[in-house]
Amino acid sequence: MDKKNKDNKKKILLIKTILILIIFTISFLYTVKFLDNVNLKVDDLFLKSLIPSSNKFQKPSISSELVEYIAKLDLFDPVNILKNNYKGLVTDAPKKENIIDNSIPAIKDEPSNVLDNKENDPLIYIYNSHQDEEYASNNLKDYNVKPTVLLASYILQEKLQKYNINSIVENSNISELLRINNWNYAYSYNVTKMLMEQAKKDYPSLIYFVDLHRDSVSKDKTTAIINNKNYAKVLFLLGLENKTYQENKKVINRLNTIISTKYQGISKGIYEKGGPLVNGVYNQDFSNNCVLIEVGGIDNTIEEVSNTIDAIAYMLSTYIGEDNG
Repeated sequence: MDKKNKDNKKKILLIKTILILIIFTISFLYTVKFLDNVNLKVDDLFLKSLIPSSNKFQKPSISSELVEYIAKLDLFDPVNILKNNYKGLVTDAPKKENIIDNSIPAIKDEPSNVLDNKENDPLIYIYNSHQDEEYASNNLKDYNVKPTVLLASYILQEKLQKYNINSIVENSNISELLRINNWNYAYSYNVTKMLMEQAKKDYPSLIYFVDLHRDSVSKDKTTAIINNKNYAKVLFLLGLENKTYQENKKVINRLNTIISTKYQGISKGIYEKGGPLVNGVYNQDFSNNCVLIEVGGIDNTIEEVSNTIDAIAYMLSTYIGEDNG
């Protein structure tokens, strides 16, 4: 009996291995065929292959679902096959993730306008070309949490929900993608451009693209007190090397007016940047609605940043309401 069980287990293992090899072979051939039709440089191809589909609404890979299903399957037990849930092989609706820390203060002001944005149609793509930029960590040291611009992006994502605006936060590791592709820090915008292009393919509903950064100057230059509350100041960056920068400028001017009117003193204005030895584009050639915002500085706390994210969420919702009005 023991010998028969051993033989059965060997057969099961062999069948599973063959099925998994078939799946990977088909996936590989499909990928090769796809890449043959794409006109990209070798470095870009390698990087592109490492970029996952965009985040919050990301669907599981069918091949990975199949492999997981086969690995759990007992081919000699029909009841086991029926019990396994393989509905996940075809996903009808995207999955949500509750990423944000509930300790972040909620918006106190009622939104002035609430949009009707369908749950599965994100309007805003939030990303960080310099993902590792950090804020003051004095309040979070005990929790081993680094308050970065990526955390600020998740805060913005949550606060936009107050206005019924759905968004995506890019959570791919920018530093790792740079390292793998042997690119230096200056290529960060190349990486985020490719991620943004992929996100737009995955979700054509995306219209607005927000790149959150952090300034490096002292706190007295990056902090505003409005109604006895501390805010991290914002600075809009406009790239002058973009051929259509005048169109981007119109958008940024309007955003700056909206936020400055309701939150007087929060904005440091618009910094126009161009010429030699600077990027000068900052992905703003991708869309007229591609905006780079520096939120606070290295000495601002995440609470001050969160207060400012309230203002940015209000600014974006107001602008989108006007844009669709």
